Amino acid sequence: MKKIVTLLSVILVLTLKSQSVKEKIADKRFGNLEYASAKEVYEELAAGKHAKTKYFIRAGESNFMVGDYKRAQIYYDKAYSLNGGMTDFDYYNYYQVLKYNGNYAKAGEVFNKINDNQYKLIRDNISKKKLDLEELKKDSGNYTIKRLEMNSEESDFSPYVVGNEMYFLSARRNTSMSNRKYAWDNSYYLDVYKGYIDGNSVKGEERVKEGMKTKYHEGPLSFTKDGKTQFICRNNYVNNKITKSKDSRVNLKIYSRKLEGEKWSEWAELPFNSNEYTCEHPAISSDGKTLYFASDMPGTLGGLDLWISRIDDKGVWSKPENLGQSVNSEGRECFPFIFEDEVLFYSSDGKIGLGGLDVFYTVASEDLYFEAQNLGYPINTQYDDFGFFAKTNTQGYFSSNRGGTSTRDDIYSFVSKRPIISSAIEFVALDKESKEIIPNAKIALIDEAGKPSYEGITNDKGEIKFNVIPGKGYKVKTTKDGYKESTTIVREEDISALAGKKKELLVEKKIIGLLCLIADADDLSPIEGVKVTITDAFNPKNVLSFTTDKNGDFRHIYKDKKVGDDLSYIVKLEKEGYIAKTQPIDITIKKEGYILLHEYMNTKMYKMKLGADLGKMIDLKPIYFDLGKFSIRPDAATELNKVADLMKQNPAITIELGSHTDCRGSAASNMLLSDKRAKSSAAYIVSKGISKTRITGNGYGESKLVNGCACEGNVKPNCTEEEHAQNRRTEFKITKIAP
Repeated sequence: MKKIVTLLSVILVLTLKSQSVKEKIADKRFGNLEYASAKEVYEELAAGKHAKTKYFIRAGESNFMVGDYKRAQIYYDKAYSLNGGMTDFDYYNYYQVLKYNGNYAKAGEVFNKINDNQYKLIRDNISKKKLDLEELKKDSGNYTIKRLEMNSEESDFSPYVVGNEMYFLSARRNTSMSNRKYAWDNSYYLDVYKGYIDGNSVKGEERVKEGMKTKYHEGPLSFTKDGKTQFICRNNYVNNKITKSKDSRVNLKIYSRKLEGEKWSEWAELPFNSNEYTCEHPAISSDGKTLYFASDMPGTLGGLDLWISRIDDKGVWSKPENLGQSVNSEGRECFPFIFEDEVLFYSSDGKIGLGGLDVFYTVASEDLYFEAQNLGYPINTQYDDFGFFAKTNTQGYFSSNRGGTSTRDDIYSFVSKRPIISSAIEFVALDKESKEIIPNAKIALIDEAGKPSYEGITNDKGEIKFNVIPGKGYKVKTTKDGYKESTTIVREEDISALAGKKKELLVEKKIIGLLCLIADADDLSPIEGVKVTITDAFNPKNVLSFTTDKNGDFRHIYKDKKVGDDLSYIVKLEKEGYIAKTQPIDITIKKEGYILLHEYMNTKMYKMKLGADLGKMIDLKPIYFDLGKFSIRPDAATELNKVADLMKQNPAITIELGSHTDCRGSAASNMLLSDKRAKSSAAYIVSKGISKTRITGNGYGESKLVNGCACEGNVKPNCTEEEHAQNRRTEFKITKIAP
């Protein structure tokens, strides 16, 4: 027995020693950024009986770095389940992996594990702008996306078009003797290739040789508009010698060269490069004077930020400037592209997006960039989408690893049905009475969600210019000390018509007044001709009446009100063809200016049409009955009173009150009970002064289920209580509209 114990001890020691050797090998490869080979050893260690949390984390990170996100999640999931040992950095990588794999709910859970003082910009962005998949997919029908046939079995990305030539990067194996593999992900080093655009295809692609071949990475590439100056990023390899940073990394640098006659000059290193940090992904303005690029130089907010440098008349490049928090985050911002010196496209994994790198756009106003906007699906997906190039304002190219293998990038073309590039809108702020210009007025363009998309200050001439992305309408809000807040609407179809013109923003001197915007509930368009009756709840003899103008609003100036006064009103909205509505509101005047009535009540109006459900129009709460009974409970009476009131306000409509049940219980008993409840509810509404000819009560039992939760006979639904509850409903459908 003693010999057996000794033998087992020896085996254990040898096993642990072998594990220690493998761990050292894996750690060395990991430290040298040799992720492709490091992951294999960490995976082997993670499969052992004495696996450390470190092995799962490192296996996850190594797979993440080579782009195998599904395999990365397997190991991060295991490390996470061990409930200890993961740093904030590990959680952040895990968060990114989960987004790549479309697991957004789990990604949010993991991000919340990160210490509050880490990744503050990303955290603020998440809290302000929750991921809304439907919003990002809203324009999905706008694009036609095609994968180019010229893609190889290796990665091809970062298209750049000059005339009918497309330059791009590729890891495809070429015929040169210098084919070498990159230990990061075991792919070939990147070279610059060129192909010729032929209709919807790119043909005759070949490696660009002149001054474009080293033993390491080459590209991406960028040209000035005249084609006479090139910029490129490449590994820090000069005169056949590689130079490493103090931490033994081979960083990227940006170089430029000029066309001299028919030949290119030698590459010249830009002065802001350094051995200690990376400068990559150059994008040059059309005049060649402003260079956009990505870097992790000191002052960077996260992994990579976007920076700019300008060249003066003497050929000297300025100290790079960070583009700031509206563009950058603690994640990676990279692959910039500047279209017509107006719109900056780039990719980020630190802004709110669908996962991986998403393409964003922003525009500048006097060197200040507006908050970047996600370009949406299908340009963006849960994978990496980057290397965006707009050839015109409706077509171009981009790169993505969406094509079936997450480790390979391909180049795609896109065609947009409408322009995606900015339109210029110019405003001038004027005093409404005197028509004098108003300098230093704050102008904000508010999107459909009620959030400012663009903001700025008018100049000495009262003017301001915005470059906005088409496809959206805006409310324009003007504010200035001593003046009342002014709001107007610029519809989507108005934007192109405003090109080359100045739209006047008329602003009134500050007063206390009432302003209300009324819109169609279906399409949010303003409604002209709405009669608005405002009755003082304290003194019903005091009545204000208004009719909305073509902008769907009305304004009223008070002569006897001051800050601190309380207002209590009964507001009624009426227009032929719409459901009239009445709502009480209470307001305390907190400041001078316009009181926005639409912030105190729902001023959206529904069209009067057959089949419409009144309950949805007035946000009725569910109408409940005691088990097996049909008498009206006090809480049900409250909701039915709302229906009665609405019918009194709209005497032209006749409704059917339909009561529905879920499938539980027999169909016959459900039909009988629902019919009694419907007729009881209808009778209650009649008792409130509604003619019985205007309302009928019908029970439908379980005959009109809104989902698949049927359970008659041998059917046994696997439905939650919430799903059953969707079928237990009362509907108030309009069945007739009197002329």
